[in-house]
Amino acid sequence: MLQGIAIGHIGGDAEVKNTNGKEFTTFRIAHSDRWTDEAGQSHETTQWIDCVMNGRPGVLDYLKKGQMVFVSGSLVCRIYSSAKDRCMKAGVTINVRTLELLGGRGDEIPSVLFDANTGSQVEVKKWFNVPSLVRGEDQPEFVPLVSRSQERFIADRNGWVQKFVGED
Repeated sequence: MLQGIAIGHIGGDAEVKNTNGKEFTTFRIAHSDRWTDEAGQSHETTQWIDCVMNGRPGVLDYLKKGQMVFVSGSLVCRIYSSAKDRCMKAGVTINVRTLELLGGRGDEIPSVLFDANTGSQVEVKKWFNVPSLVRGEDQPEFVPLVSRSQERFIADRNGWVQKFVGED
């Protein structure tokens, strides 16, 4: 198994797609390297990496153009023919297992929340995921959570946490 990690800026807003009844999210990140050669000339190269996630992550609203992210997961390398450039090209896709938002706005989601039904404390990882809430098929669609200051949040079946927006 090939494993990869990347840090970069999202090149365009993430898109949720549906194929054969399965929902997944796609986005591209750019990683640029800059250096100065011995002659003092500046150079820059940019690598684009396609990212694919199963389902619809709770942080979808934050996966916008320009947001810096850390991703890790399994790598898929592909070679394809480019009709535009009339040549063979290669690309890399990361099947994302871990996603972390870097920089940007302050965290809207506290690191400690409480299950509104049971009162049990849950730890929220920096990438807004609560692995301990991921259960089997019988899990409800959303698990209500509250912060110490009584702000309301929800976790989906995959454990992704987001601020609750809606009616009671």
